[in-house]
Amino acid sequence: MYQDPLLRYGGVYTLALAYAGTSNNNAVRQLLHIAVSDTSDDVRRAAVTSLAFLLFKNPGQVPRIVQLLSESYNPHVRCGATLALGIACAGTGLQDAVEILEPMTKDSVDFVRQGALIALGMILVQQSEAASTSMASIRALYTKIVSDKHEDPMARFGAALGQGLIDAGGRNVTISLQSSAGSKNTSAIVGMVLFCQFWYWYPLAHCACLAFNPTAIIGVNDELLVRVLLTILEARGTNHSHRPPNSSSSRTPNRRCLLTRARLSPLRRRQLRRLLLPYYPRRLR
Repeated sequence: MYQDPLLRYGGVYTLALAYAGTSNNNAVRQLLHIAVSDTSDDVRRAAVTSLAFLLFKNPGQVPRIVQLLSESYNPHVRCGATLALGIACAGTGLQDAVEILEPMTKDSVDFVRQGALIALGMILVQQSEAASTSMASIRALYTKIVSDKHEDPMARFGAALGQGLIDAGGRNVTISLQSSAGSKNTSAIVGMVLFCQFWYWYPLAHCACLAFNPTAIIGVNDELLVRVLLTILEARGTNHSHRPPNSSSSRTPNRRCLLTRARLSPLRRRQLRRLLLPYYPRRLR
């Protein structure tokens, strides 16, 4: 075991990328051992997150494996558990993962809440309110946190990312680390590994776009010109219908501004009108 935690951190991701999508038992066991025994919080967080890259082909197993880690006393382990659930269960709408993440949005540590908000956006991408019962409440939570100026900056950053991921590509893409045929998508896996490094440099969050997989149907002819395409979908319309846009609430005028205008004396109003007339001739005449 190397004494330098940076080398151990790199070794964890090397193990994850070497066995990506294989669900190798020995690799999973080794990552779990590192997650509970390493002396560096960064290495422990990376070990828990790396479980997602091994198990993304079997997302149903991840909530069961990560359940105890999500209740760890160490906040870095809890943060890694949130990202592991988000990456492995991305686009599935898995309710077991959502039930683990929802209480973590109220965690006492800001970066754990950040990870939970990001992971919920990954899991619920391309999910409608009819398909997932938690969709409406999660969207309302995103709006509340982003608009609250007194919320922790890290939690607001996570809510903004989650809100962008849940509506990624105009709701026409999903997040997947494998192709439609079931083979590994190398660029998506590498992009998601780079996305996890936003912990150190937040512009790396844009690398999540490498894992986007388009879901829209665009019909073109042999000259690549768009043509009208009739598609018969044998499914409920509510499962695939677009969510209505957010209604913009009418803003009430500031009471302090109204009081200031009411308290102006007639003499002062005439003075202000004379002063501003050269700049706003049409409005003040």
